[in-house]
Amino acid sequence: MATLPDILAAYDWGHHPEGLLFVETDRDAHRTSGHWLYHDGAASVFHRVLNSDELWFVHAGRLLLHVLEPGGGLHTLRLGTDLSNGERPRHVVPRGLWQAAELPPGEPWAFGTCVCAPPFTFERSFEIADTATLTAGWPEHEALIRRLT
Repeated sequence: MATLPDILAAYDWGHHPEGLLFVETDRDAHRTSGHWLYHDGAASVFHRVLNSDELWFVHAGRLLLHVLEPGGGLHTLRLGTDLSNGERPRHVVPRGLWQAAELPPGEPWAFGTCVCAPPFTFERSFEIADTATLTAGWPEHEALIRRLT
């Protein structure tokens, strides 16, 4: 298995607006994909992709993916490769749903890939949540929303 120094050295990482490291790996007329790396306490704040579903894949480590569902629900998925303990290596977040991701307690880093189809652009496809808007729609999850907005 790759180590964190191996992964850091393998790509020309950039800083994602949410705080994690990200590198786009593919782009064509039909889809975009890129690797993400969460370490040193990085988290993905609540955001939504407006024009496409987002497929999450984890290759190493573990990640908590929080998805706010219509009607006030919250679904927290444990992404990872330990299938016998309920983790799953991939998940699809439907377009337009608010989502956030973070390392579980004690997990030092996680590495994976996101794929969007049709292609993703920050200018047209990406919206970071406003705390007040999300807490109004999901008041029972206010503590999580405040922590990840």
